[in-house]
Amino acid sequence: MEHIRQFDWCYSQPEAHFLRECDLANSVTEKILRNKFHDPLISSDSEEETPAINWDEIFTKKQNYNRQFRVYVPCFQTIQYPKLSALTGHQHYQLLRVICAQYPDVLDQVFIPRPTKLDYKVFEELKPIYEKEQKEYIEWAKSMWTSSHCIRALRPKPHIETVYEASFKIKAKEMESFPKMFDMAAQIPLESRNNMFDMILEKEIVNVDLEMLPQIECRPITKKLTVMRPCPVPEPCNKHPCRFILPTEKTVSILPFTEVQRELAQFAVDNGCQYVSSESAVKCLVELDRAWDVPVSVSAAFDPDGETTNVVVLGNEFSTNRESSLRRTYKAFRHLLQHTLIPPTEKYKLHYKDKNSQQNNQESNKRNLLSDMDLSSDDEENNLCIDDNSLNTEDNLDPPDSVMEIEHQTDTTETSEKQNKEIASDIEYYTCTCKDFLSVALPSRDSGLRFEPETGLVTRSIYLALYNISETIFERPPPRSFKKWRIRDRTTDEQFNIVIHCSHKVRDKSGEVILEPIPEYQLDLGASEQSKGKIRSLALSLYLRKNASLMNVRIDGATGEVATFEKSDIEELKVKQGDVVNDVSAALHSALAQLHGLLPGHYVLRHEPSHGNNALLYAAKCSARQLRLQWDAAADGDDADQLKTAPTLTTVLLPFHK
Repeated sequence: MEHIRQFDWCYSQPEAHFLRECDLANSVTEKILRNKFHDPLISSDSEEETPAINWDEIFTKKQNYNRQFRVYVPCFQTIQYPKLSALTGHQHYQLLRVICAQYPDVLDQVFIPRPTKLDYKVFEELKPIYEKEQKEYIEWAKSMWTSSHCIRALRPKPHIETVYEASFKIKAKEMESFPKMFDMAAQIPLESRNNMFDMILEKEIVNVDLEMLPQIECRPITKKLTVMRPCPVPEPCNKHPCRFILPTEKTVSILPFTEVQRELAQFAVDNGCQYVSSESAVKCLVELDRAWDVPVSVSAAFDPDGETTNVVVLGNEFSTNRESSLRRTYKAFRHLLQHTLIPPTEKYKLHYKDKNSQQNNQESNKRNLLSDMDLSSDDEENNLCIDDNSLNTEDNLDPPDSVMEIEHQTDTTETSEKQNKEIASDIEYYTCTCKDFLSVALPSRDSGLRFEPETGLVTRSIYLALYNISETIFERPPPRSFKKWRIRDRTTDEQFNIVIHCSHKVRDKSGEVILEPIPEYQLDLGASEQSKGKIRSLALSLYLRKNASLMNVRIDGATGEVATFEKSDIEELKVKQGDVVNDVSAALHSALAQLHGLLPGHYVLRHEPSHGNNALLYAAKCSARQLRLQWDAAADGDDADQLKTAPTLTTVLLPFHK
């Protein structure tokens, strides 16, 4: 048994998976919890071992942290509603969950949990009380319109007035060739009892490359974003009265408005159509809740068989008198919004020129300039020495840094001043006011261009002509597409072929975007509801384009601050608003049927809200008494009468205000 006793049958390896007391005493975690870290160089009795806490720095960091991560709510103002709600705070939170689920695009940077089944049940139970309080709130908001909000609507900002006056002058210059006196000829209905209409795309005649359009940037609004900023505005041009590029040309037309209408009529006949219209005109035909004027021209054109055919041409909307403050603000916001949302890196695309056409234009300008110069003249003052190497450099929009040398020799100061006046008169004759010629700064001496101070105008004109940098964003209008549409009545099988041309301005990453500003004057009370006519107009704009989206931008009318972005497409409008395309087709078919058979001449189609679903057609006559077109931008009507009716409030921004 000795060998059994010598062998330890109970022997086992030491357990290493459990902590011992010594291990806990020496662990770092235990030292951290007991705070037993001591500096061995410092005595235990020293008071310097106690850390000094700067409480001011801690509180400052806390405030900065809260300020940095606090959610910014644009245009939010706390209002003193005199009545308290009958619902508790928890019930409001349950309702808020359901409301935010119904409007997911409103203040999406704030996290709100998804509603539960209990929240939906509470929402249905409290819906009568909630709707009653909401109705009372809207009635109280209408009473506020006549006190404070109406005053803000009656006083547009100077930026708004500047932009509106510029657009007003442009349209007045365009309509100079149009007749000024008219008599009423007929009353035209803009509705039909039949609801079976189709609007079918037949052919895309002229397309637009969307890549050449500037790309807008719509980020979540985390700080104040306002459209009230300095913005370039166009001016009337004597050489180009119409900022329009005909489909058969590549440059801006120098023809007057009536001749442009005649060229469009011939273009429509060549494509088998009896009507041609701008997007602005067809949008007016479906907006019956506001006043508008549309020029109508009936021109005789030759068809392929050599026979004459009358074509009805509808132009852009115009106004002879200064419009109401609400309308002025809307038109100015539409111009300011585009420049606000375009980042600086995309500003150069506002020239709306593709690279190929730009290079061709610059090369032709150089050739024309060199051919016009008489370098063989014996007059020393007219001799200009141009370095040939400068013509071989690549052309860009920015002034080049390549070597270009221009030497201008002068004898006396009087002769140079006379030379400047003569060349200035030639420049005014050959250039147009679309180019911001005088705003271009003189080139520096470092750019390789040498000039004398007395002959700066001569040097600058040659420099700008060579490098084509005198272009502004208003030299070329936005590109325009031309499409052939067929509007058919499915009941009677009556159909009309029409060419509709649209301008294309901006895009985003997914495609073209239509920017629609909504001036708000009661954002602290609720959002303004878009009228039925405006919704039809926007649906028509989307339908006329391929893969386009609508961007409704709500802007505070008093400050110009952007509140929200609401993006949608044609399918979403159909779901929310019904078959709006059928309503649009019905209005267009009714208008075209009434305009069919008009004699050649010029007309004005006028509509006012008091006309109902009708419009008045005026014919041009020499001794007219009923309608005279006199453009007066200074005339300002009584806006107080037009602003007595408060805008209809909608719940689209309800989570925003809750």
